[in-house]
Amino acid sequence: MVLGVNGIRLVANRSGVARALEAILACLGELEHPFDDVRVYTPTPLDHSIRLPPCARNVVLPSRLPPGLWEQIVLPRAHGSKDLLFCPSYVIPIFAQCPTLLVHHGSYEGYRQARDVFSGWTLLKTGISYPLSAHRASVVSTVSAFSRDDMVRYYRIAPERVHVVPEGVDTRLFKPIEDRARLSAWRQRVLGEDLPYVLYVGKPTRRRNLPNLIRAFARLKAQNRLPHKLLLIGTSLPGVSFDPLIAECGVKGDVFMVGHADHLEIVLAYNAASVMVYPSSYEGFGMPVLEAMACGTPVITLNNTAFPEFAGGVACLLPDAEVGTLATAIADLIADEGRRAHMAIDGPRRAAQYDWRLVTRRYLDLMLPLVNSGPRAA
Repeated sequence: MVLGVNGIRLVANRSGVARALEAILACLGELEHPFDDVRVYTPTPLDHSIRLPPCARNVVLPSRLPPGLWEQIVLPRAHGSKDLLFCPSYVIPIFAQCPTLLVHHGSYEGYRQARDVFSGWTLLKTGISYPLSAHRASVVSTVSAFSRDDMVRYYRIAPERVHVVPEGVDTRLFKPIEDRARLSAWRQRVLGEDLPYVLYVGKPTRRRNLPNLIRAFARLKAQNRLPHKLLLIGTSLPGVSFDPLIAECGVKGDVFMVGHADHLEIVLAYNAASVMVYPSSYEGFGMPVLEAMACGTPVITLNNTAFPEFAGGVACLLPDAEVGTLATAIADLIADEGRRAHMAIDGPRRAAQYDWRLVTRRYLDLMLPLVNSGPRAA
């Protein structure tokens, strides 16, 4: 039995959606299901670092069309009308004749600053393709109840049509590391010496308030004489630089940036950190928070969007990302050894409920009723 997968997010700049898809594909190699041929469609070959399970293969569909048209024209033509097509990133081929399972990760309409961040063309494109895909898909899922409510509000889709399947975490990889010498060696390698640090993991999008985090850190260095460094991972994007702000704040020697890190490096980064701060104003889910929790790392994030659903009662949830709010929370959590000890225990326990194998099983539960349903009439 064939399962088609839109793998376009696995090429070029791989972000959180790509990491989620990689995890789901890996779990398909472990779980029982009827798909003996999982076809991961991409416009260019997958990077050698992406390992597909034995049941899956990369089907390359070369085209000179831009990615959006590749998804709408080339992909459905190659896949055909009989077999299920899994679309893990916001859109389906609008005129596909096959059954489709759509995964939605969050609505731009719910992010107030979207018009200041994204181009008019991007907003127009997503404003049409996202809701149309949600209405056309055979089955729709999204990653949080918050995101479902946004879809109901902005896309005018019936709430009973939207299934909530959260993002997940590989708890066999993202877990506490007890080898203190290994963590010390990692800090020495990245920071130049074995010093404690505050961590951020993620892209430097405006909604994640990195300038305020840097200013809060600078305030703590100046006023509290904080011995920690600040480590930012994943913040290298063309046209984005925090160097002028870092110099202005007087913390040039205390802020370290790593443009990209693989999973093994990120696990070490979480475990070696004193605290992870993810001050995002809007997320459909927020995988770095869950990954840090799985490692037993104390986490500070905001009390908004999807965070209370999976991190409530474990992470420190703040009312806003103002400089003073962040500085006070970081200082208080670093000083509170008892609370950090509880987070180190509660985080992995909570994260175990979101293991990717459990999440993938839920996706399979949505897929299986569609596999024999035939063309789009399903």
